[in-house]
Amino acid sequence: MYTDNILKLAVFAGKIILENGGETYRTEDTITRMLENKVDIVETFVTPTGIFASVEVDGKILTIVRRVKKRIIDLNKVALVNDFSRRFAKEKGNNIDCNKYMKELNDIDKKKKYNYYFRITSAGIAAAASGMMIGNKLHDFIPTFITAILLQALVAYFEKLKFSTFIINILGGSFVSVFAILFSQMGIGSLDGIIIGSIMTLVPGVTLTNAVRDAISGDFLSGVSRGIEAVVAAISIAVGVGALLKIWFILGGIL
Repeated sequence: MYTDNILKLAVFAGKIILENGGETYRTEDTITRMLENKVDIVETFVTPTGIFASVEVDGKILTIVRRVKKRIIDLNKVALVNDFSRRFAKEKGNNIDCNKYMKELNDIDKKKKYNYYFRITSAGIAAAASGMMIGNKLHDFIPTFITAILLQALVAYFEKLKFSTFIINILGGSFVSVFAILFSQMGIGSLDGIIIGSIMTLVPGVTLTNAVRDAISGDFLSGVSRGIEAVVAAISIAVGVGALLKIWFILGGIL
């Protein structure tokens, strides 16, 4: 019973990491670290969509399989679980209060993201600043800032409705194009500058980084999977932007 509980606890910790943007190797490392001084043998196999963990104690083998269907980016939860796993790894013996630790993990899992207004304002600043770094002019800063804030509000709303990332990226790309056309037609900023800066918050940077880090760590299956996920995300953003601009061009608009 005790082994069951610590295995469930470790796998739950790994699931939170994987669901919130953590790397595959970090998930495996977290589960192993939490269990290696409490069981005879621990083996893990993690992919972007599932966790397989098995332990052996006194010749008895226990295995848990968990599917991971939700994937968002919340690195604060990843950091909290990292800290949690290191504290739990120092625990020894058979008197560990698993209920206390499970409650702490549940609290982390239910923890909300940063304040809504802080997040959308930060997204606006990040998008406008990123645009300036890649060649936007000063007159693009304000329209990019406004467009990115509205885009982030839209993305948060769609996430609440549980839309898929693919659909959110297409709609987000189209949304950015609409505001870029409006601002550029009013003479406030350039069309391409506003689009390039604003879509920065949609670009799958964490996914791409994790793909590279997983590949470097030898997890080629996860690396390739995450790489494909990043490519699909990039394509969906391009489809959203391109479709709206094509419609605008057909209607007689000037690009």
